[in-house]
Amino acid sequence: MTEPSSSSNLDLDGGHQPTLSVVLPCLNEEGALGICIDKIHKAFAEHNIDGEIVISDNGSTDRSVEIAESKGVRVVHQPKRGYGSAYQKGFSAARGRYFIMADADDTYEFALIPQFLAKLNEGYDFVTGSRYLDHGGSNITWLHRYVGNPLLTLGLNALFGTPYTDVYCGYRAFTREAFDKIRPVSPGMEFNLELAINAHLAGLKYCEIPIHLAPRIGESKLNTFRDGWRSLRMMILYCPNKVFMIPGVALFIAGMIIHAIVLFGLIRHEGRYLGQVSSVVGTVLSVVGVQTLMLGLHAKTYSWSRRFDPNQKFLSKFYSVFHLESGLLLGASLTLAGVVTFAIITYKWIKSGYLPVPRPEWASLGGTMIIIGLSIMFSSIFISAMSITKGSDTAQPVREE
Repeated sequence: MTEPSSSSNLDLDGGHQPTLSVVLPCLNEEGALGICIDKIHKAFAEHNIDGEIVISDNGSTDRSVEIAESKGVRVVHQPKRGYGSAYQKGFSAARGRYFIMADADDTYEFALIPQFLAKLNEGYDFVTGSRYLDHGGSNITWLHRYVGNPLLTLGLNALFGTPYTDVYCGYRAFTREAFDKIRPVSPGMEFNLELAINAHLAGLKYCEIPIHLAPRIGESKLNTFRDGWRSLRMMILYCPNKVFMIPGVALFIAGMIIHAIVLFGLIRHEGRYLGQVSSVVGTVLSVVGVQTLMLGLHAKTYSWSRRFDPNQKFLSKFYSVFHLESGLLLGASLTLAGVVTFAIITYKWIKSGYLPVPRPEWASLGGTMIIIGLSIMFSSIFISAMSITKGSDTAQPVREE
């Protein structure tokens, strides 16, 4: 039976709610889809599982939809292309108390469905398969097995302090409540990574179980470099402290220390004080540091609006004192101070008959203040727009309890 896309949100109180929904995204999988459906039905029957299968078709042009309909499973249609988009549609149509996601290419062992359910019944909110726990990844392509997946897993664990061994496994189970907390939005292959990140940031209880990957039937939809970059981009967005805030503070402090050393003559080398070149280095470090801090603040604000920033106390305090007006005032003050510094230097230069400026390092400091001041002003406008609660006249962080 094919269900139109408009029926994605079903009334669970108005009819039977199965224990489990197995959701499979599908794009031209006629070679394997029927096999997968039969294996899932077999697992349901052998273990007396009250379950349903939801096929989220992503625009198949082969016989995939026809095969699914002939097997009597539910089919929903997602015209917007993308692995994540297909799953979004499928999960919105699923009626079960528990969800299992898997691919429709016959690579995953559907006989393991009871093991996933058992972990959920033990109290875990999020259970993910791992092809690396029991040497189950022999059929992963060499580049993904030894380079792509291990590097992404290592990067995610380093940034978020997670214990995953396989962040890109597409065989996972979670409760309906857990999925509502995770709220993934990614349209592409990075959907898998977002699930793993958000499960950790949302404080869910999660674990891995070993699985073995079988050879794929049909053509892979994975684009190694494009999907790898999108995954890396997601990790950067969701970890602003380590990626932006800490490096930004370090660069800014280093730059200002160099300015202070140059201006007050704190270091001498072979009888000479540090000069203009050192001041330029201080300007570069200071400006890059502030820009990085602004990017981190943007990312943290977005992350908080999604309820997943663990450092909400910092943002709460920041937004209690930050307003668009205060940001504009600070930026304008720094810009004005830089302009005044340049004006004084220019006046002395003209008065001396255009002789070389005796302390050109002050010009570097003035330029630093102008650049930073203007950056703060424009960033304040952007941050204020991000933090406005809809329907409110005041700048507040987006809060979702």
